[in-house]
Amino acid sequence: MAVDIGQGTYITFGSILGSATNGVYKLTGLSWSGIERAAVDASHMTSSGGKDYVASSVYDPGEVSAEILFDPSVKPWTALTNVSTNQAVEVRFANGGDTTLMWSAYGYVSGFEAGSQVEDMQSGTVTIKVSGSIS
Repeated sequence: MAVDIGQGTYITFGSILGSATNGVYKLTGLSWSGIERAAVDASHMTSSGGKDYVASSVYDPGEVSAEILFDPSVKPWTALTNVSTNQAVEVRFANGGDTTLMWSAYGYVSGFEAGSQVEDMQSGTVTIKVSGSIS
């Protein structure tokens, strides 16, 4: 198993997010969280002791949060108005030196935050709700 620092990780999502040479916003951090399978209560009227559970047959693919350097000339709310969940999301994690390991799915922008501080880079967060299976 390759263990590596995050340098070289990037995400592509339409024309909004991309590598250092592709996309509008430059990535400073990334997290893919909330991947989970629900526990379905299988207890019944004659159950006793602890509850019985079975795993749901589907899973929640979670969401991707990309921390970015924010460019205020770009209008990110246009991505929020696109209700299609068929936008490809590709996350390429650093995986040992110059190589990357790709996870891909589909999703839509579910949130955007931006901020500006004195003597600091303008930054923000783009949140993408992942829909369907991860490959």
